[in-house]
Amino acid sequence: MTLFNERRIVFILASLAAITPLAIDMYLPALPRMAEQFSTPISEVQFSLSLYFFGMALGQLIGGPISDAYGRRPVISFGLTLFGLSSLALVFVNSIEFFLFFRTLQSLGGGFTTVNVSATVRDYFSGKEGARILSLIASIMLIAPLFGPMLGSLILHVSTWESIFVLLTLYAFATLLMYRKVFKSAQIKKTKATPFRNYIEVLSHPQAMLFVVAMILCTSGMYTFITTSSFIYIEHFKVSPFIFSLCFGSNVLMMMLFGQLNAKLVKTIEPLALLRLGMLAQALLSVLFFVLHANGSIWMLFPIIGLYLGMLGFIFSNAISLVLEFFPHISASANAIIGVLQYSAGALMGFVASSLHDGTLLPIAGVMMSVSISGVLLLLLGTRHYNTPCSHRKTKV
Repeated sequence: MTLFNERRIVFILASLAAITPLAIDMYLPALPRMAEQFSTPISEVQFSLSLYFFGMALGQLIGGPISDAYGRRPVISFGLTLFGLSSLALVFVNSIEFFLFFRTLQSLGGGFTTVNVSATVRDYFSGKEGARILSLIASIMLIAPLFGPMLGSLILHVSTWESIFVLLTLYAFATLLMYRKVFKSAQIKKTKATPFRNYIEVLSHPQAMLFVVAMILCTSGMYTFITTSSFIYIEHFKVSPFIFSLCFGSNVLMMMLFGQLNAKLVKTIEPLALLRLGMLAQALLSVLFFVLHANGSIWMLFPIIGLYLGMLGFIFSNAISLVLEFFPHISASANAIIGVLQYSAGALMGFVASSLHDGTLLPIAGVMMSVSISGVLLLLLGTRHYNTPCSHRKTKV
């Protein structure tokens, strides 16, 4: 595979992965204006975020097995088309009910699309190469949450909230055209879609599920932070909304930087070793955050939080790569299981942190420390006798 082809694959798959953060982050600044236009409480508009996560999970559960049976290209094409048409419909809605309906359809399209990103990587790369490519994709994809809220605010400054969904429509169809141009149709052996059997195979694999659960525990700390980030910076540390956006963006930037570092290191270091390093470092940082949270200033805790999130650059791509090595024949189904469990656990941890809210950083620091320590202990104890699955040949472009 040439370097040019590799870069095209990384760019297009990162564009596919960016669908969800763009669909979430770009419209957040518009929520108050949308609530006013629909004459409804803002809580009802915010409910569309929960619906999006639900639709994403459902789309992955349905799309994963279909993709394994009939190929990535038709499922991704359908997902992007559904996402684009639903985004266009959102431009013309005039009630909160229709908005929620088409927002759910949009999320289903997003689920069909994103469930195939890691699976496509597994089709072309394996082992260290797979972990490296996933790191590069994650680093590029993180540009979306880094600039999404700012882009949404800029659009609102010069236009209406409907323009955000016009842009998402154009993005979906432009990505679809790029994808179909680079990823040509391939002859595949069609099989019957067997989602239940596929999911049982993944869920009953002890070593794979150990990686999945350990990863989900560590990434749950990120969801806890995202859920409570406005409280941490704006209410607790009393920074302005502008400074908050800079702090939040800097935290995302840390994940990008460590993802790039992982992509370089994984060329010579085994993914499991980097995964252990990332989880162990995150656990130690979570303990430091817990110890210092009561009396620490923003200048002391901000870099700790940034490094804590940055360790996900070592955790996510290496864990996904290790899991998919066990399921080269049903990688999209395996990725669907990962996505659904990750979204569910993240939402649960955020809910726990919010339920325990007492006006201090204690519940947040406690949850982040608990999940990180649990994740690294599970990984270290469960991989003492880890056996690497047999390598598989790479697919040529």
